[in-house]
Amino acid sequence: MGFVVIFFSLGVLRYEYDAKLQKHMRNYENAKDEVVTFVGVVGEVDERVSNVKLKIGVEGINNANEGEVGQPRLRGGKVLVTTNLYPKYQYGDELEITCELQKPVKFESFDYERYLARYDIYSVCYYPKIKLLSQRNGNKVKLGILKVKERMKNVVERGLAEPQAGILNAMALGERQGISEDLRDKFSKVGISHIMAISGLHITLLAGILMSLLIRAGFWRKQAFLVATVFLILYIIMIGAPASAVRAGIMGFLLMFAMSMGRLSKSVNSLLLVACLMLLANPKILRDDVGFQLSFLAVLGIIYFSSYFSKWFKKIPQFLGIRDILVMTFSAQVLVLPLIAYHFRRVSLISPLVNILVIPILPLVLIFGFLGMLLGLVSLGLSKILFVVVWFLLTYLVKVVEFFSQFSFVGIEF
Repeated sequence: MGFVVIFFSLGVLRYEYDAKLQKHMRNYENAKDEVVTFVGVVGEVDERVSNVKLKIGVEGINNANEGEVGQPRLRGGKVLVTTNLYPKYQYGDELEITCELQKPVKFESFDYERYLARYDIYSVCYYPKIKLLSQRNGNKVKLGILKVKERMKNVVERGLAEPQAGILNAMALGERQGISEDLRDKFSKVGISHIMAISGLHITLLAGILMSLLIRAGFWRKQAFLVATVFLILYIIMIGAPASAVRAGIMGFLLMFAMSMGRLSKSVNSLLLVACLMLLANPKILRDDVGFQLSFLAVLGIIYFSSYFSKWFKKIPQFLGIRDILVMTFSAQVLVLPLIAYHFRRVSLISPLVNILVIPILPLVLIFGFLGMLLGLVSLGLSKILFVVVWFLLTYLVKVVEFFSQFSFVGIEF
């Protein structure tokens, strides 16, 4: 009990220390109503249907009324900038931005300030005046990866029609702007929004399913672990290695390692150790990062409940790994479902059924989708052959979602 009190106190101190690191910039930015000019580099680009959100790492900030930006008053911190779709800005662009910095405000029950604070973002800026100063200032490796990712996205858009192209880009590359709001609502209504997002639950399930399929295909456990680990690393790099995906990848890696050792039920301590190390690096994710919470509970659910569901589904054939997919999906959902109800105020009554119908095609979509993208970098004609398979799979997915979303009893609102 004494150690519990000690480490709990240390955790509180770590959280307070992290908050104080950003206090000086937060107070400066949000205490002023005047227009300011700051210089920063684009860290992430989140393109939406009608606008784009840029995460800017601030290099210097000055009062706009004082003329050109000279010696900055302050360095460090991030600002979320919302601007028009055009002109387009990319990772590594150095920008001079003139706008009124604002404090994030709550939207109904959604605490936007806490949501952004997990990324050390304490100020927002809407439709500012932007001047491009220079390009390619970011990490050279990441610049190259993002360039390949953009080319793969273009291959998908040229090889598939909508909405299949938008769904594949969301599932494989994390690019969701090609999906209509109506289709997103239908996915949410039937409880499978996680399929279109590279979330903690998404990567954890993908890692577990991949390991199961490789073992069933005849790989030794260690061989399956190595192959799946390489795939997971390449996959996270390919989507740009956002912080949420990296954290989910760590959880997925831990799950695969436990499966490779054949000691899934004995890996709780390892899971807790990894979680503590991640919280040491960024304590805000415990309270405010839904992706971290989902991935942690998904792994925990698989550890504790997979043996029970294995008995439940023992009569299900193992064709294409269907039994393992069902076991992984249901085990993860046991602890994840209450969290989804809490955060998203909705529980889908038919989510288990829809997951059974669509989750088995997820590995096939990703495999054929990635192969099609890679071939498309060489020959678009060759990629279209594989995209025919992807089109049929995703068309099946859309039809299932549209069919079940039309019923009024599909979910409970909170």
